[in-house]
Amino acid sequence: MEEKHAVQKDPHRRHQRLWTILRPLMRLVCRLLLGYRAVPSGVTGPYLLLCNHVTDWDPILAGCSFPTQMYYVASEHLLRKKVVGPLVRWAQDPIPRQKSGSAAGTVMAILRHLKKGECVAFFPEGNRTWDGVTGDMLPTVGKLARTAGVKLVTYRLEGGYFTSPRWAGAAIRRGRMRGHVVNVYSPEALRAMTPDEINRHIREDLHEDAYARQRSDPIRYRSRRGAEHMERLLFLCPRCGMLHSLRSKGDIVRCWKCGFEIRWLPTGFLAGEGLPFDNLRDWNRWQTEEIRRMCESAEPDKPIFTDADVYTQTVDFAKDQETLDSGEMRLYSDRLEIPGAEIPLGELSGIALVEGQDLYVSTAKVTCLVRSRTVKCMIKYLTACSILNPGANYGV
Repeated sequence: MEEKHAVQKDPHRRHQRLWTILRPLMRLVCRLLLGYRAVPSGVTGPYLLLCNHVTDWDPILAGCSFPTQMYYVASEHLLRKKVVGPLVRWAQDPIPRQKSGSAAGTVMAILRHLKKGECVAFFPEGNRTWDGVTGDMLPTVGKLARTAGVKLVTYRLEGGYFTSPRWAGAAIRRGRMRGHVVNVYSPEALRAMTPDEINRHIREDLHEDAYARQRSDPIRYRSRRGAEHMERLLFLCPRCGMLHSLRSKGDIVRCWKCGFEIRWLPTGFLAGEGLPFDNLRDWNRWQTEEIRRMCESAEPDKPIFTDADVYTQTVDFAKDQETLDSGEMRLYSDRLEIPGAEIPLGELSGIALVEGQDLYVSTAKVTCLVRSRTVKCMIKYLTACSILNPGANYGV
């Protein structure tokens, strides 16, 4: 009886049962809501699954292809949510990862699961794409895959960027999505490669350019609010050069300074008179170079960027957060001022974004979360800090 009771209390058994029950249901939900088709996989565990990161649904989407239960690496902010956090812990007990912080504890937890014969999945970019292109991944991924001693499975999601753009929040545009295994690497094959070679294979397998795919195979993603909240990504008007002058409503983005107007099309492309870009990928690349120019020409006593109406919270890893202060945020060439704290850029250990505009700022001593109740472009701070102080961890 004692042995049977111990088995019943084993959380891994519970996680497996819930996966078996819920996976068919979620396949149906994703098919109906997102137009998603998961190509079935016959891969057996244990394995390490790596997937590109496009939507908040990605763990569910990737799991639809695999009958074997997996443990996901997840941002610890999920576990701090009052209702969702305890439920997620009970149902799947994900491996927490501190945004903009050290990943050492996360790596050890991954290896412990794999050593027990369990499967682990994570998104090596550590960050959802902003412009439809797969981002840079953590440089230590190849070493982890080689050390793990299990199969490495690469899985690619296609069509997700236009279904759920990061800047659009929770809005869904139903079109067509697909997820499938790209490659399976045996432990022997991984041991025969260097970590850099493994990283190269992973980058090639997971690379996705949403706009390049749309040009070759256009799909319509319908929404009545196609452009809303686009200013979370775009803060610079390409006609007049004004900062923070863009406003979105419905499928239109307009500059209140010069009247420049663009329209978001159901294909995800942009249309407008005199528009230098027909897509957000190219607009974002131009904007990044403009940020670089601003940083290189910045004067020490003048802020590069300023945003009002923000508030700062201190973060207790995977547990809680406490409000510190509210007010204005300013970035200078040598420091970041947030409500309640002034941080020299040389002391930054990392900056990352979660969801659309919550900005994590970490030093060796503290992690702060800068938030706002109004729509803001916070990614510009991450981009600028990565230019001004390239030694820290950015975006993960």
